[in-house]
Amino acid sequence: MNRRSCYFLPWVLILAGCGQQPDTAPEPARAEVQAVPVAQASLPDSVPAYGMAIPAPDAKTTLNVQVAGVVTRLDVSQGLAVKRGQRLLTLSLTPAAVAAYRQAQSAVRVADDARVHTEQLLAQQLATRDQLNQANKAASDARTNLDALRQQQGDGPTINITAPFDGVVESVSVAQGDALQAGAALLALTQPERVIVRVGVELDALGKVASGESATLTPLGGGQPITGKVTRVATALDPHTHQLDVDIAADQPIIGGAGFRADIVTGRQQGWLVPRDALVGDDQDWQVYQVDGDKAVRVPVKVLGEQGEKSVVAGALDAKRPLITVGATQLDDGMAVHVAAAGAAQ
Repeated sequence: MNRRSCYFLPWVLILAGCGQQPDTAPEPARAEVQAVPVAQASLPDSVPAYGMAIPAPDAKTTLNVQVAGVVTRLDVSQGLAVKRGQRLLTLSLTPAAVAAYRQAQSAVRVADDARVHTEQLLAQQLATRDQLNQANKAASDARTNLDALRQQQGDGPTINITAPFDGVVESVSVAQGDALQAGAALLALTQPERVIVRVGVELDALGKVASGESATLTPLGGGQPITGKVTRVATALDPHTHQLDVDIAADQPIIGGAGFRADIVTGRQQGWLVPRDALVGDDQDWQVYQVDGDKAVRVPVKVLGEQGEKSVVAGALDAKRPLITVGATQLDDGMAVHVAAAGAAQ
C-alpha cells in the first residue's frame, strides 16, 4: 500500500460508519380518546308532538241572557281573573221587557184574586168544583210565567251579570252601549285548572297513543318540563293541520296560550344505554367504537330510542370493553388508541 492509499482509507471508513441506520421501526400513531363503561338499560319509547295550552272542552262557559237589553256597564276585559259572584257587566232591559214583567206580575195578582173569589162562591154553593179547579190552574200558570221571567231577567229594570265560578275572562263579545237581542253571547269564562295541552300527532301514531298514557310537557318558551296524562285521542284528522288531535291534562296549572313539546310515552325500549356523542354515522349506518386492549373496535348498532343526551341501541357490544365517547368520530376499525381519561357511565 502506498502512502496515498493510506491517507484515503480513514475517510472511507468514516463515511461508511456515517451511512449506518438504527434497526428500529417508528411507533404507529395513536388516537387520544375518552371512554366510559357500557351497560344494558331501557328508555321510554315516546311519540313527539307540538301544540298549545287551551281550555278543556268542559272548562269554558259562555254567558248570555234570554232577554233584550243594553250594556250600560262593563267591568271586565279579556284575560282578567275574576272571583265567583263578582260583577262582570250590567244590562238595562228594554222597555218591552220591563213591561212584559210588570204584566206578568199583574196577571198573578188577578189570577190569585179570581181563585180566592171562586173559593168563596164555592163555599156559598154559587160556583162549582170545576170552576175552582180552573181558577187554581189559571193562578198556577200565571205564577209559572212570572217565575220564568224572573229567572231570565230578574225582578228589576237592570241585570247584574256575575261570575258563576273563579275563572279567567277568555273573551268579551260586547262593548258598553251595545243593544243586544235575547240570547246574545256576552263573554266567555274559563277555569284555569281545566286548561289542557292539545297537540297534533301524525297518522301513523294512531293505535300507538292511547288515553291514560303519560307524557312530558316541555315549554317552548323555556322552563322546567312537567308531567301529564293523555285524556283524549281523536280518530279523525284535523282539517287544518292534517294531524290527529291529542289532549293532555297537565299535573300542575299551566297558562293558556303557551306552546309545548309533548313526549308521549308509548312503551319502553330495551338495549345498550350509550351517550349520544358515542354514536358515529347517520340514520342509515350507525356505529360505536369500543376499546379492545389498545385498539378501537367498530360495532354497528341500531338506534332504538333517545331521551336527552342518551340513546338506547341494539348491537353486538361487549360489556367488558369500554365505550369510546370523546374522539369517536376520528377513528377507524382497528386504529390504535390511547384512553386519556375514563369516566363513569352517565
